[in-house]
Amino acid sequence: MTASADQSCPPGAGAPGDVIAVKRPYPASLILLGLAVLFAASSRDGTALLLGSFGLALTALIAASSHLGLLLRRSRWLLLTMLVMFGWFTPGTPLSGIPGASQEGLLLAAQNLARLLIALSIVALMLKALPVPDLVAGMRALLVPLELLNVSRDRIAVRLALTLNEVESSRHGVRGEAERVAATLTLPASGFGVADAIAGALTVALLVGAWLA
Repeated sequence: MTASADQSCPPGAGAPGDVIAVKRPYPASLILLGLAVLFAASSRDGTALLLGSFGLALTALIAASSHLGLLLRRSRWLLLTMLVMFGWFTPGTPLSGIPGASQEGLLLAAQNLARLLIALSIVALMLKALPVPDLVAGMRALLVPLELLNVSRDRIAVRLALTLNEVESSRHGVRGEAERVAATLTLPASGFGVADAIAGALTVALLVGAWLA
């Protein structure tokens, strides 16, 4: 496994009239921000939960429609099972218009389906924002504590890369990509920047807000 340096801002750049590019956050920062959004949105109840799921689903539909559509198609049986199990197997007030279902059960089904939709939307946005090498690099950075347990994070990163590339290959009908990744995996190398500080501040604010709410 190798790491390549960020070449987005080569030495000597910054002459008068040049446009200064803002360095993207490190993938680990974006992953932590996504997890914070997931925790903050899914910890809500009632109207706030439904509005949060609708907003994130709409954002994913606009920004990452192909990824969201694929995730929804692969999760359709899980979604249907959750609806039936909660809606028709939860004791409560019967509904005359929907035989066998209970009011409490359908409300419980709606809440759990909203939480699952939030998770799928965030995963879709992550897959859209982070290419496979970036996503693997971010996960590898977050797995640093495992080295204290003598667990190889590089081995986990390689397996994750193989899985993600196999999914992308099957999605686009391309074969042989996993074998190429097995031979060499180049991860982007980047330092901590202003964008990471902003993402970290948003992450902390979301977690604190969800904890105190």
